[in-house]
Amino acid sequence: MTTRHTAETDPRTSRRPSTVNRIRSRQSGHPTGALGRIIGRAMVKDTAAANDRAVELLQLTQPGTVLEIGFGQGRTVSKLLTAGHRVIGTDVSAAMVAQASARNRRACADGRAQLVRSDGITIPFPDDHADAALSVHTLSFMAEPAATIAEIARVLRPEGRLALACLVGDDPIPAWMDRSIYRIPTISAIEAMLSAGRFTAIVHEPGHRSAHQTHYFTAELPR
Repeated sequence: MTTRHTAETDPRTSRRPSTVNRIRSRQSGHPTGALGRIIGRAMVKDTAAANDRAVELLQLTQPGTVLEIGFGQGRTVSKLLTAGHRVIGTDVSAAMVAQASARNRRACADGRAQLVRSDGITIPFPDDHADAALSVHTLSFMAEPAATIAEIARVLRPEGRLALACLVGDDPIPAWMDRSIYRIPTISAIEAMLSAGRFTAIVHEPGHRSAHQTHYFTAELPR
């Protein structure tokens, strides 16, 4: 008989993380100061594949307005701009807003990109404003993920498509992650939040086994 560990039962996650790992966890969720800038640069490489897959899952066939929640240093913003899209986005970290804005300075100046800081719960953009949305490795840090998902739905236009990339609580969670910071929902909880946010056509794509075991979810708003 094979035992499937959850985040609560896996013995590898039961130890209290070290001080270093608690700091690492906090900085991963909300980069601040000089250390935050270093962590932010590391996360660009660490999350590149997940970001690229999320963009693929949006199935963008023509230029439009894309909302990114948690844009970090702005790598994916740059890729979307190069593909001809307009990008709007929010991040809870002032350090990341500054770095992403500097990286995409010209687009921010001419209006092709609008990158702002928000509380992670509300999204300061109008209703029916974006054609697609993505969020990569931010769900675990959201203070009220159901509220944020509902806000994404508000900002999306009818038939707008959302792609999420995240960890799930059904998998063992790396021991270094501080569970008081990484609040990782299960697959069923994510699907329930998407449904509650008016999303339909919800598809879950299990990730390949890797250091982060990233899972992907896509969903669409009705017409």
